[in-house]
Amino acid sequence: MSFVAALLVVFACQDVSWGLPRKNVLLLHNLNPDYPAIAQFDQGLLAVLRASDRFDVRVAAEYLNVTAFEALPSYLPETARYLEMKYTHWTPDAVFADRAVTGLYTQYLHGKLKDVPCFIAQDRGGEGSVPGSVFKTISWSTSTADIVKNLVLILTLRPKTRTVLVVLGASEEERRLAGEVAKAAAGLADRVTCVPTSGLSKAALLEQVAAVPADAAILYLRFALDGDGVVHVPAQVVKEITGRAVAPVFVVARHLLGDGVVGGYAASFELFGRRTALWILDALDGREPSGESLTTSVSDFVFDWRALKRFNISESALPPGSHILFHNATLWETYSVYILSGLAVLVAETFLVLGLVLNRLRRRRAEAALAALNATLETRVTQRTRELHEANDQLGEAKEELEALNRNLELLSRTDSLTGLPNRRHAEEMLQDALVRFSRYGQGFAVALADIDYFKQVNDRHGHEAGDALLRDVARVMTKGVRHCDLVARWGGEEFLLLLPGTDLDGAGQLLERIRERLETASLRCGPARASVTATIGAAVVRCGDGVEDVVRRADAAMYRGKERGRNRVVLEETDRPGGPDCPE
Repeated sequence: MSFVAALLVVFACQDVSWGLPRKNVLLLHNLNPDYPAIAQFDQGLLAVLRASDRFDVRVAAEYLNVTAFEALPSYLPETARYLEMKYTHWTPDAVFADRAVTGLYTQYLHGKLKDVPCFIAQDRGGEGSVPGSVFKTISWSTSTADIVKNLVLILTLRPKTRTVLVVLGASEEERRLAGEVAKAAAGLADRVTCVPTSGLSKAALLEQVAAVPADAAILYLRFALDGDGVVHVPAQVVKEITGRAVAPVFVVARHLLGDGVVGGYAASFELFGRRTALWILDALDGREPSGESLTTSVSDFVFDWRALKRFNISESALPPGSHILFHNATLWETYSVYILSGLAVLVAETFLVLGLVLNRLRRRRAEAALAALNATLETRVTQRTRELHEANDQLGEAKEELEALNRNLELLSRTDSLTGLPNRRHAEEMLQDALVRFSRYGQGFAVALADIDYFKQVNDRHGHEAGDALLRDVARVMTKGVRHCDLVARWGGEEFLLLLPGTDLDGAGQLLERIRERLETASLRCGPARASVTATIGAAVVRCGDGVEDVVRRADAAMYRGKERGRNRVVLEETDRPGGPDCPE
C-alpha cells in the first residue's frame, strides 16, 4: 500500500506539460529585454503559455534591433537567412512579430512560414496591416486616441498649460508616432501647442527638456533611436529627463513610472503579453481568438503619488478609476505592527506583575525549602556553566569546520578536477563580468578557444589516462604562457577558453601564437613516450551589442576555420563589420 502511495506522489509532482502536444512559438522582437516594455511583455506572455494545460509550449525569442540598422540595406535579407538556417529543424507553430519587424517577416520569412499563424503588432487603426488569413493585427503601438487622452489629461490637471514638449526619437516607429501627434494636436490646437523633438541627439534633447518652463508639460512617447543614430533604452532616457526637467513629465507606458514621472494614460505591457498568449493558444488550437477582443485597450490612468505631491496635483482632480502607485502609508499602516507589539508587551507585563505578587506571597512559605536548595544551587550552576562553555567551544569549532568545507566546495564548484583550471561555470561568470565592464567602461577584451589537434587519437591509442595527462600538461603550458590578468579555463573535452582583458585582436593573435609555438615545441606526455602537441586556436574580440554567447561563437567559428585550413594555427575572427571597444554605447 505504501508503495502505491509513493507512486501517486511521484506522478502528482510531474510537470503539468508531460504528455501534452508540443507546440513551438517564435517571438520576433525589435528591441532586447533590457527595455522594460519588452521584458514585461515577455513576462506576461511566458507566464500564460507555460501554465497552459492544452499544450507543452516551447518559446524561442529573437531580439533583432531592426531600428538600429534601418540604413543598412543588407541587414534584413542577411538576418532572414540567419533565421531560416537557425530554425530549419525547429519549425514554429505560431509567430509573434513587433511592428518594426513586420517588413522582415512579410518580405523574407512569410514564404517559409506561410501556413503559420502570425500575430503582428500594429497601431490600433489597423494602418499597414498585413493581408492574409494567417495574420492577426493586434494593438501594441500608441495611437492618436492615446495621445489625445494624455493631452486632455494634462490640460485637466494643469489648466494653465499652453505648451507640451512631446519627446520622440528618430526611428521609423517614432516617425510614425510623430504623425499621430500631429493628428492629436490638430484637434486641440486652440488649447495647447505640441512641440515634438524628432531628430535630436540625446544631449540636445536633454538641453531642450531643461529649458521647458515649469508652467508647461512634457509628454514622453518614445526615444529609442536619436538623431545621431545612437540606440537608447527608453526607460533610462525617461530617468534622465525627469532629473533635468522642472515641468511635470507624463508617459504612455506604465512601466516608466517610478523615477519622477507624474503618470498618464499608460499601457501595461505585462497585461498585453498575457492577452497575446491567450490569442496564440487559441490559434494553436485552430480557433479564432475566444478571449478579450483584439482591439481591447490595455491602457488606464495611472499616477505616481510622490510626483502628484511634488507638482501640487490634487487626487480629486484625477479621472475616475485612476490607479495611484507609491502611495505613502498612514501612521497606522506604518506602525501598526509596533503598536500591536507594544500592547502585547503591556499585557504580558501586567500578567508578569500579577505573577510576581503571587510568588511574593508564596515566598515566605518557601523560604525554608529555599535555604536548603541554595546549598546545592551554586554547585549546579557552576556545572551547567562549564557545560555551556564546552558546548560553545564545540559549536565554534564546528562552525569553523563548516566554513572551511563551504570554502572548499565553492572552490571545487569553479575548478576543473582534471586540470586544476577554472571550469566552464567560472569562465562564463568571468566572461559576464568582463562584458559588464565593457558595457560600462569600454574595457575591451578578447576571447580565444583552443582545441588540441588529434586528441581523440591519443585516447584511442594510449587510453584515457594518457589523454588526461596530456590535458594537464597542455593546461600547464597555456597557464605559463599568459599574463597574470588573463584567464585560462577548461571549456569542455579538449577545448580550452582564454579570456584576455584589455587586448585587441592583433595583441591576442601575438599572444596566442606564442602559446601555440610553446605547445608545438614542448615535449609532452603522450602515453609511454613524449611528443610535440599542436593546437588550433580561434580568437575574437567583444563588440557593441554582443552577449557572451556572441563573442564565444565568433571565436569558435574562427577555430573551426583553422581546423579546415589544416590545424596547428591561430585564426582571428573576420572583421567585416563595425564595432569594437571604442564604438559608442
